[in-house]
Parts: sequence; C-alpha cells; structure tokens
Amino acid sequence: MELVTRAGWGARPSRYDLAYIASTHGTKIHYEGAYVPKSLADPGAHGSCAGHVRDIQASHLANTKENYSDIAYSAMVCPHGTVYEGRGLHRQTGANGDQPLNRAHYAVCAMLGSSGLVVPTDAMLDGLVDAIGWLRNGGGAGKEVLGHRDGYATACPGDPLYAWVQAGAKRPDGTAPQGGTSTPVPSSGGIARYQVVINGLSYGYGAEGAHVAEVGKALVKAGFGKHYQVGPDENWTDADTRNFSDFQRSLGFTGTAPHQDADGVPGPVSLQRLLGHLPGKTVKASGMPPFPGRSAFVLGKSNPAVVTLDNGLIRKGYARHHAGAKYQPGPLFTTYTRNNVRDFQRATPALAGDADGYPGPLTWQLLLS
Repeated sequence: MELVTRAGWGARPSRYDLAYIASTHGTKIHYEGAYVPKSLADPGAHGSCAGHVRDIQASHLANTKENYSDIAYSAMVCPHGTVYEGRGLHRQTGANGDQPLNRAHYAVCAMLGSSGLVVPTDAMLDGLVDAIGWLRNGGGAGKEVLGHRDGYATACPGDPLYAWVQAGAKRPDGTAPQGGTSTPVPSSGGIARYQVVINGLSYGYGAEGAHVAEVGKALVKAGFGKHYQVGPDENWTDADTRNFSDFQRSLGFTGTAPHQDADGVPGPVSLQRLLGHLPGKTVKASGMPPFPGRSAFVLGKSNPAVVTLDNGLIRKGYARHHAGAKYQPGPLFTTYTRNNVRDFQRATPALAGDADGYPGPLTWQLLLS
C-alpha cells in the first residue's frame, strides 16, 4: 500500500475538531460525480494527483451549503493506485449523506467522474482494496463494502464502480479485502477497538499472536480475568480489553472511553507493569521517560511533562506555532503546543490517522525516540 498522509499532500487544517468514531459497519465507495480528465490516468500524470486532492478539499471547504469542516472523505484513491489520507482513521466522514450514514461507514472516493475518466484502472482497484484494508486494520471498519447509493438517493459511485462493489470489491487478481469485523460494531463511544504497536507487536482489538496470549494469562494470574468466558488465547477480543481496563484502573489510570488512559488498550507503562518486561524487539535504552498519561496534557493546564514534550518538538523541528519570537519549552500545554504536536502527528504515518494534537503513548514514544 502506498499511503500519502495529509501532510504529504499538503492538506489544510480542519475548521474544527472532527468527530471521533471508534468503529463502523464498513466502508462506502464514492466517485467525484463531476468531470475528471482521462489524462489523470496517464503514467506521467501521477505528480498532479496530490494537487487534485487539494482541489477536492478546497471545493469542499468552499461549499457553504454543506458547511464541511474538512475534505468529506476518509480517503481518496488515484488512478495510479495511491491512497491519500482524507479525514483518516477514527474520524467521522462527511460524505455519506446524513449523520447516521456518516457514523455507520467510512467513505473512500475514487478519482473517477461522471464524465471523462469513468472506468477504474486496475491500479485504482488495487488502491481501493488497500484503502479498505487500512480502514479495517487501523480504524475499526467492519466487513461491509457498499456504494454511496446504498441507502442514499444518488448515482454515486457510478455504474462501472458500483458493479465492482456488487461483485465483491476484489483486486484485479480476484483477491478480496482482508480484515474487518464479522458483525457490525458500534459506530461511536463504547469499548475501544483500535490497536497500538509496542516494540513491533500489535495490541488491542483484532491483534493476534503469542504475545496476546501472554498478556491474557498475566491478567488472569493478577486477578483480572473475570470477562473471559473462554481463553485467554492468541486473539485479542473485547474481553481482553475489558480485563486490561480493569488492570489499568487498579494502577490509578482513569477514563474508560476509547483513547483515554484506562480504555483497555495497553501502553508501554501499563504493559511493563503487568508483564515485568516489554515483549518484542530489543531496543537500546534511550533514557526516554515513561508516558505520563493523557491527563498531563490538558489545554491551559501545567505539567512538568509538557517541558519534555516541548523539547522533543523543538529537537525534531515541529515548533512553527508560537506566540513570541520562537517556540520556547515550558510546563503550560497551550494551543501552540497542541498545534505543534498535530504537525508532528500528521507528518508521521503511524500517527497521521488520528492527528488531534494530544499526545498518546505512541506519539510520546516516537517524538522522544
């Protein structure tokens, strides 16, 4: 998969914070619904695709009727198969027709039109499957793949692309999209269904491997296994999340909503406390301080960890937002701090899908490493 982040294609900032969604029933496929030049698919025209995405965002931001806060789509796919991050992972789309539809499915737009370029290229179909897999694996998307016209009165995504959706949304070689939940899951709030990577290993809903079983067994041994009906085993389920949340709260962490400190998805600190070590790749000791928890980063509040955060931002060159002559380290978490963190997140592929400007364990780890 070739993914271009928002920073990579030059996205303008959202007008305001985009609504968080934990998971969706699946993904809806769109097209532009206007003229798209056939020349965009020429082999030498790929360099203009990022500009084409910028044009889509500009047109959406200029749409006073819809009053979009950002580009409406979760992702766009060009005729050359590249996926361009739109609103991204765990962010509610604005493209499906109304609020319930936007909460129910992500939206992926193919750079096809109602005239001009109307038939998807093989590379584009590969890219669409890549985008669906990206939303499933990183954004909690379910297995449904539908067209925009499913449940909403529109011609989108055009007959050629809709026929592809109805035929199973497969790659040109016949491979179907992988991943995704087998049954619909709540579209907002509720239990956390995202993953983090610690030392090269994935943790959270849908993660698999011996390290997942190790966590489950350690939870049972520590007295935090009441949510298991069977297991634990090598597949991370909601039961693992609930048990790990109980363990996190026993350590003093608070907040059980997705992306809060006790949501049941491990961070390096809680995982180390449970297991006594961090499985995975051996990493040289770097003197990195442990993640202090999200409660350390509240707008308008001071915390010593903000000074460490500021020094990391300055060292890595993410300090363009400031009030005076230059950005200075300090304990106060300000809007300038948040905007600089957001710049770093947008420029980092592992973080770009959830670039809200608030440090989590992975942002902390990558910024200070």
